[in-house]
Amino acid sequence: MMRRRDVLALGAAALVVGGEAGAQGMPGAAAAAPPAPEGAWDDGLAHPIPYEPRLGAGKQRGLVLGGGGAYLASWMAGYFHGLKAKGVDLATADIAVGTSAGSVMGASLLGGHLWRLSAELDFLGRFPRLFADLIPTQAPNASQLRARAAADGATAADPATIQGIGRAAMAARNPAGPDQYFTTVKHLIGEESWPSPKLHTTAIDCYTGERLVVSAQAGIPINVACAASSSLPGSMGPTWLKNRLCMDGGICQTSTHADVVAGVARALVISLSDGGEDAVKVGLRTSGLPNTLQQEVRTLEGQGTKTVLKVVGLLPGVSSVDSLMDPKWIEPCLKNGHERGLADGDEMKAFWNA
Repeated sequence: MMRRRDVLALGAAALVVGGEAGAQGMPGAAAAAPPAPEGAWDDGLAHPIPYEPRLGAGKQRGLVLGGGGAYLASWMAGYFHGLKAKGVDLATADIAVGTSAGSVMGASLLGGHLWRLSAELDFLGRFPRLFADLIPTQAPNASQLRARAAADGATAADPATIQGIGRAAMAARNPAGPDQYFTTVKHLIGEESWPSPKLHTTAIDCYTGERLVVSAQAGIPINVACAASSSLPGSMGPTWLKNRLCMDGGICQTSTHADVVAGVARALVISLSDGGEDAVKVGLRTSGLPNTLQQEVRTLEGQGTKTVLKVVGLLPGVSSVDSLMDPKWIEPCLKNGHERGLADGDEMKAFWNA
């Protein structure tokens, strides 16, 4: 039986899971950094876009989970439950990539902990005030505001912009900082061991601006990988991956990193927004930078992958989202996700179970 203290810690972790950070750049093509010793960055983590070779080649089912804070994490939990009730188990994916909140949900799904996590989210959604003593509620300090402004105000998808956001992220004094955030995420996931060789998570190197992809082969604990993937600049982290200090995987021109599953026969892509500019206005993204989501879907389809894109969007009757990490969204997102999972059951059974 989980103690109340652990349940509260779990709730705190759910809230600090990074949102769809949105600040888009071009990792893998970063501006020149000062010279480093030969082989200093040869750790197998950096993978330019598109990922080569195609990891999905020869595989049947691919799952791509984007970022979106507690809002999207709760929706995904409900959606996965709804689909399971209709005979569709997304845990049967042959390859999966998760970014930010999507990394946490992917780890929970493929690790067999999703159903426990969903129950805890349901409890915490009904008692959001229990977070008060665990979640930093003070106004953001100047260093945090600077990091958020760097991400929110970026409008060009160039390497220098990514590195500029990375510098601001490294200089931010966050309450859940580099030495704390990964332990918070451990409460949420419930383990440190990598849940499945099928899972990949993404992050961005703050210093070089490179896109990083982490798998079981990297030898990195899953809670650390997910913490790095959800280290939203000016909010939590950044997090060390080996000798790289990393930020949210959404600080990139792609919010889903769908290229990681390229070559798979069919892929389900779940995204908070459709990648359009309107998403910024209603709070479903935190930056106005270009988002290559729609092009990623077209690329997958052009390569022969049958692709279904599920856009979460705004809940019925909601015109905007003030904060993707607000606990008030947990309960309604769980409910809406479950309803949509049930409604999509027949469609997804024909697609996923084929």
